[in-house]
Amino acid sequence: MGWPLSQDYNEAIQSPARNFTDADLRLGKAATNALGIPMPCSGNFADVYQVRCPDGSSWAVKCFTRAVPGLRERYQEISRHLRQAKLPFTVDFSYLEQGIRVAGTWYPVLKMQWVEGLTLNQFVAQYAHKPAMLEALLQFWGRMARHLRAAGVAHCDLQHGNVLLVQGKDAGSLAVKLIDYDGMFVPALAGSPSGEVGHESYQHPQRLREGTYSLEVDRFPLLLIATSLSALKAGGRSLWEKYDDGDNLLFRRQDLETPNKSALFHELLKQDDPSVRHLAEKLIEAARKPLEQTPLLEELILGGRSLPVSGDREQVQPTVAEAPSETSGHSPAEPDAAQADNEVEQTRKVLASFWLAWAGAVALLGIVVGVIALVASQRASDAKVNDGTVSDARDSIPKPSDSKPSDSKPNDSKPSDSKPSEPKPEGKPEPNCEEASLRGGRHQAQPGCAIPDRHG
Repeated sequence: MGWPLSQDYNEAIQSPARNFTDADLRLGKAATNALGIPMPCSGNFADVYQVRCPDGSSWAVKCFTRAVPGLRERYQEISRHLRQAKLPFTVDFSYLEQGIRVAGTWYPVLKMQWVEGLTLNQFVAQYAHKPAMLEALLQFWGRMARHLRAAGVAHCDLQHGNVLLVQGKDAGSLAVKLIDYDGMFVPALAGSPSGEVGHESYQHPQRLREGTYSLEVDRFPLLLIATSLSALKAGGRSLWEKYDDGDNLLFRRQDLETPNKSALFHELLKQDDPSVRHLAEKLIEAARKPLEQTPLLEELILGGRSLPVSGDREQVQPTVAEAPSETSGHSPAEPDAAQADNEVEQTRKVLASFWLAWAGAVALLGIVVGVIALVASQRASDAKVNDGTVSDARDSIPKPSDSKPSDSKPNDSKPSDSKPSEPKPEGKPEPNCEEASLRGGRHQAQPGCAIPDRHG
């Protein structure tokens, strides 16, 4: 069938009660310009409209302008997988087979909650002079990369326009949301062509040539964006203004295809900050090798395991919030989405240290009590000798018990004639402060922390 043009959708969407089947959309109204004409955001094969409803909700409605093979099956598999994964930085959506009626014919639409916020390049332009904010976003970016891979998901078009910084759960905080899942990879779609290759200023040259579609696709854009954030943290606004063209994050396609001729790479390799040079070298190396050999970002930056850090680097907490998923009600701090490998290892070490300290304290307490008991027994025996009630001092030495003494209680032996009252311990040892903090709740430095919105 032929697909409607943008003008056809503009006309149909102005009569929502008649041309939508979805109950929410039937009550809504499309956002318009000053002339009252709907304002779609046009993409590769679809137009996206904002539909505002009386209850205050707002929806993104994607109307397709050309045929996409396996459209319904693709979105069904992606939706099913994301609902199971419950990633806090994705947005739930619905594929409506009979979505909108245009000239008497029904066409499918994609309905997704409207996400209001700054695109990644807008955010960077606003905070290019604040390295602490960029560092926080960089650390979150590494954690997000790990969670995407653990969930078996590749976005496949990570670029400034598909990464939004939105209002976080707490006042004064920001959160990250990924949008546009048209080319997303999930395991059920392995072997199926996506029909997209992503933004040319972010993708590996191999993908642009071959149309690669797999879980490995995100390795390169994740590293590229991290390199940009690290470089801007060191180079500031002057670096941003020098290489921003309004449709990139410092890098352009020609930089990635011929790194040896790139003025940007040349400048980054001369930076004083060793972390910038390190990531730039890794990106150059990745661009020259097969896509799947691009190093995983989380292995480069999380926990500082292999990323050199400059001596004057600002000490900031990772403070970008992973916004809660609207459908799952997930909190950013939920352990199943937030546990990092290094955090788990640190927790193991803290617990091991605590139990060793506890066992040592118990053993020491047992020895002290035993010594006190023996001293008291000896004093009682001496008193009896002085009174003439005991003829031989040796009689005050208790006979060994028939049972074997316990290794952990050196004071099991008892005097035969008298039993001194053993002093009771005044209380258990003070709990280890690290153990107490673990009982109180895990440190929430992850998938979901908050970026304070610092100004000035």
